[in-house]
Order: sequence, then structure tokens, then C-alpha cells
Amino acid sequence: MGNRLGTYLKKKLLRKEQNLISLESPYEVIHRLLSNRNVRTIVDAGASNGHLSERFLRLFPEAQVYGFEPNSMYQRTLQEYARRDRRFHPEFTALSDHVGAEKLYVTASPGNTSLLSPGNRLEQVSPKGHQIVEIRDIPVTTLDAWARQRGIQAVELMKFDIQGGELKALQGGSELLKKTQAVYAEVWFNETYENNPLFGDIDGYLRQADFVLYDFYRPKYGPKGLLMWANALWIKSDLIDS
Repeated sequence: MGNRLGTYLKKKLLRKEQNLISLESPYEVIHRLLSNRNVRTIVDAGASNGHLSERFLRLFPEAQVYGFEPNSMYQRTLQEYARRDRRFHPEFTALSDHVGAEKLYVTASPGNTSLLSPGNRLEQVSPKGHQIVEIRDIPVTTLDAWARQRGIQAVELMKFDIQGGELKALQGGSELLKKTQAVYAEVWFNETYENNPLFGDIDGYLRQADFVLYDFYRPKYGPKGLLMWANALWIKSDLIDS
């Protein structure tokens, strides 16, 4: 909240209408940008308890949401949600750039769980939550392989919150990205997990796929003011240029 308040005050005091970090709700922005597109399929990678999948379905009631979540602690919750709403489909696997298996580093704070081992800077931000409580082998797949298996031709919206695994997941969906309209992903400006890709890596990859960066949301800073991560929204260039 402090970051948002500071940005708000800067806008008011400096009379600037825009800033590098947006104060808008990213979900409302996504809805506005895609309002004239036929959004039928959404991928929610890092679905956790399904709260964002539910939000997407409120915004796009004609869509089907596929929630990828490898952490077994959420399995029952997601299954119950799927029984309540048949538009939601849980996928209890992780996304990567290959089909096979990887190690999942389960941390004390579920939100820090990742296919990558936590780094020193995560400890600074989350002193207790970064601790590894279990390492387990889990199945991984690619978005393209999953889509072929499910008979899915296009995914209009992709959301990623998978703690450093975003680039590999995108690389595993190169065919799907050709028809994707928007990508909303957590991005890292400084290494937080061991060898995690940084914002520039993801931005470069998506620009090659004809996406443009729209805005940043909800930045997180370290204890000494170092910018650690934020969420970023990319959209296909024709959404802006047309």
C-alpha cells in the first residue's frame, strides 16, 4: 500500500497523469483491452486457491479457465471449485519448456514455492517464508503439448505467477502465443531465485512474438529499496495500433 500511496501522491503533487507503475487494477485493464475480442480460453498458471481464476470468469463469463497448480496443498480447494463452476478446469501439473519431471521446492510460505531454489534475496524479503520444507518430484508439461492433448486451438489470455518459471512456460507455448492476445505475468528485476530469468529476458521473448509491453503493476521492493519484482502486462501490438 505504501508504494501505491507514494505513486498517487507524486501524481497529485506533480500533476502527472501517468507513472511507470500503474495504479489501475490490472484485471480491469485486461477486461477493457479485450472487451471486443472473443475470449474463450484463459490459462491461469500458478492458480493457488483459484481466486484469480474466479475473477477472470466474472470478467469473461463465456470463457473456460484452466488453472495450473502443482502444489498439492491446493488440490482439494481447486477440485471443489471445479465442481461448483464447470467453466474452471484444474491442472495439477507445472508448466515448463519440456514434458517430463522436475523438482518442486515447497517453501514455508506457499506463495514462494517454485521449480527454482530460493535465493538469498528472497530470504531478505521473506525471512521465514523462503525456507524449503520439502522437495518433491512433479510432472511438468508444455503449453503446446497440453493444448494438443486437450484439443485447444487458442488461448486468448495467459496469466503467470510461477516464481521464476515464467520464461520456460512461455517458451513451451510458442505455438499458442501466436493467437494469444494478452500475457499478464510476474517479472523479476533482480535475481530472487537461483538463476531465475529477469524481466528483460521475458520482454525480449514476447516482443519476438509480436507483443508490446503495456504497463507494470504492484511492485515489490527489498528492505533497502531494491526493486525485486512486479507484475507486467503485454498485449498483441494490434490491440494498440488498430
